[in-house]
Parts: sequence; C-alpha cells; structure tokens
Amino acid sequence: MMNRKRILSGGLAAFIALTPAAYAGNGVEGGFTAVSILHLALLLCAIVGLIWAMKILSLVRGGLMSKSWQMILVGFICLCLAQAVALVSKLGFLAVPETVVTLLYLSMAATWLAGLYQTRKVLG
Repeated sequence: MMNRKRILSGGLAAFIALTPAAYAGNGVEGGFTAVSILHLALLLCAIVGLIWAMKILSLVRGGLMSKSWQMILVGFICLCLAQAVALVSKLGFLAVPETVVTLLYLSMAATWLAGLYQTRKVLG
C-alpha cells in the first residue's frame, strides 16, 4: 500500500514538474487552465475510485452484492472516460463535442443509480 502511494505521488510530482505552469484561464486553448487542473484532479480521484471498486468487487465476487458492484465499477469506468475526454478536449489535443462527455456522465449516473437500486434490493 505504501509502495503504491509512493508511486502515485512520484508520478503526480513528475507530471506536475513536466507541465507548464497553470494560469487563471484567459481563454487560450492548448494550455493548462484552472478547469483543466480540476478535470485532472477529478480524473485522478476517479482512477482511485475505480481501483477501490475493483478491489471490493473481487471481495464480493459471486455474492449477492456482486451485480451492484459491477454496475458501480462500470460507472467509474464511464467517469474516467468522461474526464479523460474532457481533459483532452480542454487541452486542445482532440476536438470532441461536449455531448460525448455529457453522454458519458449520463451513463455514469445511470449505472451508479442502477447499482444503488440493486444494493437496496439486496439489503432491503
């Protein structure tokens, strides 16, 4: 566990050191703005949530809660994809319509809602 934290913090430090300084978002495409940094932070949090959901799914595999955690895991995958697409779009690497990100957020919310409903059904 400590080794993972060191790797993640080292990777984050290297990423920050190699990127240009952030600025307050004066409308210039192709650079890190405050919104881009927030997308990056949310992407990192989504990746951590994805890893934790995978660990929990491996613990409950085959049990009654397995289906609900599969849905929650798919929701985290959709969140990671949405954040990655939004970040790539904000940085100007790829022109992606906002509807793609919105549809990924919608699928994330739908799968999380289905997972919570399944959990309520099992526990209630």
